[in-house]
Amino acid sequence: MRHFQRAVYLSLIAIGLTACGGGGGGKSTPASSTPASSMAPGSVAASSVAVSSTPASSTPASSVAPSSVAASSITPSSTPVSSIAASSSSSAANTVITLGMTSGWRGNGNGNTGITYNSDGVSFNASGDDIGAVTDIPAPIQLEDAIITMVVNVSSEFKASGANLQPFAQIKGGSWAGEWNCWAGNELFTAGTDVTITCTVAEADKKFDQTASDVQIGVQAKTSTTGVVTIKSVTVTLKQSASSSSSVASSSATSVYSANVNSLRELATFPIGAAVSNTDSPTYNILTNASEKTVVEKHFDQMTAGNIMKMSYLQPTQGNFSFTNADAFVDYAVSKNINIHGHALLWHSDYQVPGFMKNWSGSAADFITAVETHVTTIVDHYEAKGGVVSWDVVNEALNDNSPSNFRTDSAFYTKSGNSAVYIEKAFQAARAANPNVTLYYNDYNIDQNNAKTTKLVEMLTDFQARSIPIDGVGFQMHVFMDYPSIASISAAMKKVVDKGLKVKITELDVAVNNPYSGGWPGSKISTFTQDVALTQKKRYCEIVKAYLDTVPANLRGGITVWGTTDASTWLTTATSQYNGEAIAWPLLFDNNYNDKPALRGFADALQGNTCTNL
Repeated sequence: MRHFQRAVYLSLIAIGLTACGGGGGGKSTPASSTPASSMAPGSVAASSVAVSSTPASSTPASSVAPSSVAASSITPSSTPVSSIAASSSSSAANTVITLGMTSGWRGNGNGNTGITYNSDGVSFNASGDDIGAVTDIPAPIQLEDAIITMVVNVSSEFKASGANLQPFAQIKGGSWAGEWNCWAGNELFTAGTDVTITCTVAEADKKFDQTASDVQIGVQAKTSTTGVVTIKSVTVTLKQSASSSSSVASSSATSVYSANVNSLRELATFPIGAAVSNTDSPTYNILTNASEKTVVEKHFDQMTAGNIMKMSYLQPTQGNFSFTNADAFVDYAVSKNINIHGHALLWHSDYQVPGFMKNWSGSAADFITAVETHVTTIVDHYEAKGGVVSWDVVNEALNDNSPSNFRTDSAFYTKSGNSAVYIEKAFQAARAANPNVTLYYNDYNIDQNNAKTTKLVEMLTDFQARSIPIDGVGFQMHVFMDYPSIASISAAMKKVVDKGLKVKITELDVAVNNPYSGGWPGSKISTFTQDVALTQKKRYCEIVKAYLDTVPANLRGGITVWGTTDASTWLTTATSQYNGEAIAWPLLFDNNYNDKPALRGFADALQGNTCTNL
């Protein structure tokens, strides 16, 4: 969930991943002030060459099951750090192939009317699904780990139609036949504006690591297509013969950072999770966005629903439960061998409490019964269904005062007779419904080792003394680059460990800007530079290392990041502490699903490497 502390709690709206329960959590504010190829994930873009016909492969790129990373999109005027060439320890330069835009291109896909050469480049009429333009790169060419970058421009009709683009590469026949696809969603485009989309060819079977066959590169329109697409330039940056351990850079103006992390989840013995959306955020819907799928399936073995497993979604009116969207979410995860951390059975935030509970006029005893019914029904349903291994039973029930106490502005508190008894009743109901699922209390700012942490430990001690079932504590960890200190984070976690309970980092993000610092707004960082990115890398590493150093293996509930890319973070909503400004850059991947140095920092900690800003 998210709140930003300070003295006042700011409520959030349900857009994408609202922090804390709403898709997100409390902010750690200083108390003092698509379709892809059937191969492994990777990505590609377009090129330029001749002759007319359809893709060499008998299977169109668009028909292959989704698995590849989406193409990145950056307007030339603002280049995020993850798209800036990272320094390399090697003196070897990249080989960059610039493809011609005046000959060699052809139409692609059934019903294609061909391409048009003009002063801007190569244009095609996106008259249907799979319609596009392709060109060839003759052998010998080795495209494994190559970065293909194209500047494209779409018409107003294309933008309005909601159509997407799918860059792809294909080996043209031979014993090495293979293909690779990416995805550039409609949200990345603005009509009449040049946008750069990139893809990296990184196939698990290394089929592009060959030089015998020609390779075809192109882009095709997808989904309700209409309008005109113009390809203005294409470059192919081949893999360096020698490269640094953590970057892939191009000698051209555009390059893409690579953290050299095959999979975060393979580096840990505990769950590595991500919060994702379903129908609550159509643009970033894990069930329909191929880029989300690629990142999640590659790096994470646990998912948390940003909103759709909360009370207002599952029981909007009393006695009427709606599981359709949440079940689809769980089914997808199970099909990919990903388990679910349920979030959250009870959360006080006004927009997430059903009207019948907010407006309860019956007795406190009957209200408690209604709470127990909700918890029992939900936990029973997902015990029978399978896939849900843990729950945030109660979310953010403590206030930020000093001394801290139970939150009295919660409908659950007031309707329970001005009592926090609903908390223990919810845990008891959850345990009765499923004796095996792991039960957490989840909150923000408890990582500060402050008055709220003290109240948390007091509640835990009381619960254990009275045998109230609780297995662990979820530390949301919406933190800043400079606050709280690693010492405070470690000390707070240690207090939970000393109670013999599990510690789970449930909503981790590391915001670059701290609007609660004494120097704000003079200290505002307006550009995500390479230095800032590397500082964030170190911070991620230090947080994960603190978790590993403080929490013994048997009490590690896992680490979940609150979102996938900076484009979908809850910190850019109008109600966040940045007033809608996209200046948090808090996650592991940039707006275009490219790796950020933060990913490398996370992996460094898991691998026992030294945390550095290099």
